[in-house]
Amino acid sequence: MSIFEKDLFGKSKHGAALARIRNFCNGKRVLVAFSGGKDSQCCYHLCKEAGISFTAQYSITRFEPPELLRFIRANYPDVIFRRAFSKTLVDEIAASGLPTRWARWCCEAKHKATPGFDIAVIGVRAEESPRRAANWRAFGFKPDHSAYVCPLIDWTTADVWEYLSFVGAKHCGLYDPPCSFGRIGCVCCPLVPRNMKQDALQWPKTAAMLKMGAAKFVERMRRQGFRTARGKQCATWCNAANPIEELWTRWIETGQVQQSIAEFRAWERGQLGKDEPCLFAGTGFSEADGAEGEA
Repeated sequence: MSIFEKDLFGKSKHGAALARIRNFCNGKRVLVAFSGGKDSQCCYHLCKEAGISFTAQYSITRFEPPELLRFIRANYPDVIFRRAFSKTLVDEIAASGLPTRWARWCCEAKHKATPGFDIAVIGVRAEESPRRAANWRAFGFKPDHSAYVCPLIDWTTADVWEYLSFVGAKHCGLYDPPCSFGRIGCVCCPLVPRNMKQDALQWPKTAAMLKMGAAKFVERMRRQGFRTARGKQCATWCNAANPIEELWTRWIETGQVQQSIAEFRAWERGQLGKDEPCLFAGTGFSEADGAEGEA
């Protein structure tokens, strides 16, 4: 069924999405959380079509595929780039360690709320995962009490592509062969460990900076007797003959460093069907759980 086709009540998905934006955003200071992906593109163009005033913002963390940044700059020149960091990537990792699936300082920085807005328009869709379907609504409030609206909450992937075709919008080439990505996220995202090694091969400069930062982190821990600032002993990677390689191998294979690869695989088998990609990826919000890292 087309997003423009009306049901028995005379309503269409397209009309409902526009109504959500107009009803919740009209007269407010609106932020479109823009990721450069297909869903945030739809939000951007729907806001244009709805006739509301808004600011579209992309938060840079240095984990972005360069192809994505080039696409945004070429096709959405009015998108504001917010620098979500204060240190170089190498220095950040040296100070905080590699971001892991349980301690993601990268997500926390990227999705930090931007002051000065009343509501955020985000591209979350219920179809993407059971967790999104269970936790998100067309309109709601974050834990910090800031408001959001999800105009695409009931849209399918096919609906998204239909709308982008309707408005004549180009899309990032990473969706096309040979990459054929279903979703575009950060390079070497620890929440998708199955893709990390391939990402490192595809974007070697980013991988080199990540590994350089990891090496500096290990050396800092070595100077501290492999104990954190709180006096906690580092995980067993520090006992390896080559701690830098052990830390890097654990991370690039599994997205974490606390367990050996064998231990993690055993844990993972018990989690089949439970773990999903970042709930807030590309939304402007964070699901960082505050898990303690090793820094």
